[in-house]
Amino acid sequence: MALITIGELIDRSWEHYHKEFASLMSLSACILVVAAFNVATLALYPAASRLLADGATLTGPESAGVVMYAFSNWVLGPLLGLWIFIALVRLVRSQLSGRRSGIHEAIADGKKYFLPTLAVSALIFLILMAVVVIGFGPSLALSLLATYTKMGFLSIVATVALIAGVIVALVLGVRWSVHYYFAPFALLMDDVRGKPSLTAARKLVEGRFWGVLLRLAIPKLVFVLVGVLVMALAQFVYSFVSNAFSGLSLDIQLRISTVFMSVLSTVVAALITSLVVAADIMLYQSLKK
Repeated sequence: MALITIGELIDRSWEHYHKEFASLMSLSACILVVAAFNVATLALYPAASRLLADGATLTGPESAGVVMYAFSNWVLGPLLGLWIFIALVRLVRSQLSGRRSGIHEAIADGKKYFLPTLAVSALIFLILMAVVVIGFGPSLALSLLATYTKMGFLSIVATVALIAGVIVALVLGVRWSVHYYFAPFALLMDDVRGKPSLTAARKLVEGRFWGVLLRLAIPKLVFVLVGVLVMALAQFVYSFVSNAFSGLSLDIQLRISTVFMSVLSTVVAALITSLVVAADIMLYQSLKK
């Protein structure tokens, strides 16, 4: 059976998004917790002038602000984002099947499938790390050998290996990313766990690589462009409003601007995420037919 077309993916995912906006946003909006945490953290974060000053020593609250901001963006954000992704997939799966399960069931599924999805994501991460090793390992080894042996021709070989490695890493990175992209969906849609989810995802893509790649990339590009336009419009409005802050110190202006951009980018991400998830699920279902 022919795959769903790119136009159908965009149209159907938008229709579903519009129809189920309230329920989808009730989950996607949870990412605003990170924005709220960042806003609170920025109250403790050191001023830009102190960070740029030579020999400046941070106070206890300022150091706590730096640590909390890093925690928010490197730990809380990714973990909460993974939970939201799981809950959204389970919710959209239910909506498309006609079972109409509620938000509470999707939240419960987010807890139930969190560790299995984290494990599958870790496997995909290891595969992509293998791409880095395959692509850049030989050139690194040759460079170290050239440095140790002082043999000039090895440096030339290492440079050639580096160029070839970049090409290999790019090709393998794109190919394996597409091959294993649907592994989390195999888990969340069909309860295929662990390594079998990788195999199931690869089988779905076999013989249809370019068609799948285009159907993954183009809808996301369209959705991201919409998000960029929303951000540009919001920033345009902010540029006028910010004139009211012109009498404030530069540090305060930068702090307000940082808070605004943090909240704005998080809101746009919340709006786009549901569209992306819906399009990916529809493509996954089409691949299985």
